[in-house]
Amino acid sequence: MKISVVGAGAFGTALAIYSKKLGHDVAVWCFEKELPSIVAEKGENSLYLPGYKVEPSVVFTNDPAEAISSSDLIILVSPSSHIRKTSALIAPFITNNTYILSAAKGIETGSLKLMSEILEETLSEHKDRLAYISGPSFAKDVASGLPTDLACASHNIETARKIQDILHSETIRIYAQDDVIGTELGGALKNIIAVACGACDALNLGASARASLMTRGLAEMTRLGIAMGANPLTFLGLAGVGDLILTCTGDLSRNRTLGKRIALGEKASEIISHQSAVAEGYVTVKPAVELAQKHGVEMPISKAVYDVCYNDDDLKSVIKYLMNRGGKDELHGIV
Repeated sequence: MKISVVGAGAFGTALAIYSKKLGHDVAVWCFEKELPSIVAEKGENSLYLPGYKVEPSVVFTNDPAEAISSSDLIILVSPSSHIRKTSALIAPFITNNTYILSAAKGIETGSLKLMSEILEETLSEHKDRLAYISGPSFAKDVASGLPTDLACASHNIETARKIQDILHSETIRIYAQDDVIGTELGGALKNIIAVACGACDALNLGASARASLMTRGLAEMTRLGIAMGANPLTFLGLAGVGDLILTCTGDLSRNRTLGKRIALGEKASEIISHQSAVAEGYVTVKPAVELAQKHGVEMPISKAVYDVCYNDDDLKSVIKYLMNRGGKDELHGIV
């Protein structure tokens, strides 16, 4: 079976390494012109995932036709801000029996559309074979073969189960489900909460404060999910609380690191401008806040992250505001 990975960042490379270990033929379409020769020469993706061996038979190429043609499964791992352009570019090379799995996590700026809504437009002919994967999974853990669980969602549950069959193994368990909206929102919004948790940790506000941010962040995610038609139970699963825990507490989390650096005095825009790998929380928070306003949903933590990242609001003033808000029923907007 041929698996094509679109995007050669850390997670895309990790999935390519993993897919090869399962015995599949693997090709990676990379946007960086120099990357195929780097991988061929060094036997690793030293730009994004140094120290992890890439088998010589894994093809890294700048040619989308070479990477995509005759593929049985395409895994999209490009940043969320590039998913519309990237998916449109590969569309001519996708055959009618190919499954497409998106690992992109975010909300499109301007349109406020989820990745699923974008792909249903750009890859409309393949709508029944689209699926979305999310869950607690650092690239280095996947590349190392450490135990990992992921949720695979599709409007067509049989598509999710087919992809489950392809990627399920003794190191990665894949759980199939049909709540695409919940799975996508969980994967996108947890990055925002992780920025807040990183700032919390850098300011030494304590483990109790971090736990509170994670819990109330989960409430925000669930409220917006319910307003958009998601199953609230999805947020108690891998794409919700599972990914939230990892991203808010793991030292490898780019979003948590972003929050820590902001709390130590750096400006978010300057940090982002010097990063090769994307901290999706920064990109996602603006459309997330707008989406919450559109649906009339309160998301005070997300709004606070937006104000700090885009308006350079004083972090301590924002914290004071969050703590001094009026009293609420805990499950307000959820039940």
